[in-house]
Amino acid sequence: MYYVYTLRCADDTLYTGFTTDISRRMRQHLGLLKGGAKYTARHRPVSLVMLWQAETRSAAARLEYAIKHLERRDKVCLIRSPGLLLSLCPQLSGETYVPLPGTPHSLNEQMQKTVHP
Repeated sequence: MYYVYTLRCADDTLYTGFTTDISRRMRQHLGLLKGGAKYTARHRPVSLVMLWQAETRSAAARLEYAIKHLERRDKVCLIRSPGLLLSLCPQLSGETYVPLPGTPHSLNEQMQKTVHP
């Protein structure tokens, strides 16, 4: 299973990526583990605002690409109303993407955890 996620950063920018292990990836972006993105090292992530599940790596990559190429106003619209995915990204029809509950989710508690490599 693959997860496509969007983070809101401290400077109110949005970062989108995909992974197979969302917990590990969040710890990486927070600098608790090696391997975070250069972007999130400079633009500290503060909350997970959108999380989708995709069956295959290629489906996750297509969704990530589509979200990254949306205008900011459309990303914000999608965060507020995940049901608008196919109207904002019609090229994704034919794939199954499941928005997962629990977002937005603050990343502060991740920062409090002790991580053992």
